[in-house]
Amino acid sequence: MLVDKKFVPRHKAGFVLCHWLNGISFLMLFITALPLYDPNYFGFLYNALGTSTLQNAHKFFAVIFIVTPIIGLFIARDGYSMLIGQVLKFNKDDMTFLVKFPGELLGQDPKMPKQGFYNGGEKMNIALQMALWCVLVCSGLVLWLGSGIIDNSVRAWMIPVHSIAAGIGFAAALGHIYLAVGVNPDSLQGMKNGTIKADYAMHHHGAWVDELVAEGKVTKKELEEAVH
Repeated sequence: MLVDKKFVPRHKAGFVLCHWLNGISFLMLFITALPLYDPNYFGFLYNALGTSTLQNAHKFFAVIFIVTPIIGLFIARDGYSMLIGQVLKFNKDDMTFLVKFPGELLGQDPKMPKQGFYNGGEKMNIALQMALWCVLVCSGLVLWLGSGIIDNSVRAWMIPVHSIAAGIGFAAALGHIYLAVGVNPDSLQGMKNGTIKADYAMHHHGAWVDELVAEGKVTKKELEEAVH
């Protein structure tokens, strides 16, 4: 059944919460680490807030960043199961989507194959974020807790690894925000109240909508009325 006769339910509240916790904690981790990499430009943060304050803030948000997916397995089990399952099912239609997607960014309307709950671009982003989470957490824990336990030569290597992963993650985050706000603003609603417009769902996640119809969770008549 559609919400308010216009919106398709997509994400539950627990999953939306974890999404924002993950995004905000990553952003704060990036900001609190900036003075370490360029004190000439970002040293004012140390001067304004204090070195120990920033360091403690970095550790605080690191804990949130680490435990959010773990909490999600309890409060958003269905959402995380769907996320992992979809990423493992990358198929030919997803690859076609990736090949044609640049045309959509340029304002064209390429003929896209029907996509599932997550389209090909989303699956690539999710896979990247999962890999970066593992690298950031492992390298960060070695740097934070490894003193006296792990050889210093290994810990020294973790500094560039951690930094490169953070840089890639920040670049990916900027792209994610641009696509959500600038290119497909309708998708942003899915992370506000868990629903997306019916016409957006049919255009970007047509295969998933077909599944909802087949399962009787929404009818073609409801969709047609929502679009017109």
